[in-house]
Amino acid sequence: PPLLTPATMRIILALSLALFHLIGCQSNAFSNAGSSAFRSALVAAKLRGGATPKGTTAPADDDIPDYPTTSENFIARYNGPPDDEMTDEQREIRDDIIRTRPRTGISGPFGPWLAVPEIGWPSQQLGRACRYGTTLTMRESELIILLTGARHKAHAEFDIHQGEALRSGLTMDIISAIPRDDEFSMGRVKADLLPLLAENERDSAFAKYTAELLETSTVSDETYQETLKAVGGEESVLVEITSIVGYYTYVAYTLNAFNIPFKK
Repeated sequence: PPLLTPATMRIILALSLALFHLIGCQSNAFSNAGSSAFRSALVAAKLRGGATPKGTTAPADDDIPDYPTTSENFIARYNGPPDDEMTDEQREIRDDIIRTRPRTGISGPFGPWLAVPEIGWPSQQLGRACRYGTTLTMRESELIILLTGARHKAHAEFDIHQGEALRSGLTMDIISAIPRDDEFSMGRVKADLLPLLAENERDSAFAKYTAELLETSTVSDETYQETLKAVGGEESVLVEITSIVGYYTYVAYTLNAFNIPFKK
């Protein structure tokens, strides 16, 4: 009689298919883990400062020059719920913020936002998208954020992002040229800041677009077309710029209303 009966063959075939499926699942798991690790590495790279323009190198933390701050002595009116009074949902949001923002953690507007999880969750997600999920370099994003903080007299926002801007490759002379508080105007941006950005078409266009949007709550056809040309006709980039301005305006209002200090 044959050594392998039809019944035995069917059993072997079934076991082989099961083993093949198991190996495939493990392979996919390793692949997904690798992809996840790769994405985490990309996020970590952006958290460390992201891309800088070609031909430049972002300074290490130790190489960042001292910069003046104006909000360190602010006394917060409200800094969010204390740890021992947080709900499980608030702790989950807090832990997500700390995990995705290892350098800044629970600082700036995140404390007050934690008081209302229905606001805290989408605020954290929108902030992560605007800061780390756009096609802009960190240098470009920080330039937009500093202009926004300057326009809204948000001293903590400006203080927080000066360090981030220096890490991203912006220089102190550019940061110092941004007009602040009551001195902020499109005219001052054109006179003081744009000449320092003249060699970089994108930086110059982004600064002009941002300043005009902040001062007039819109942009002219001329500014729109100039910026569109600078980004190669990609209107999605204009959506990103506008979103960063809008999100960091929201941040500025939160910092100002609750008098949040900057912790260097």
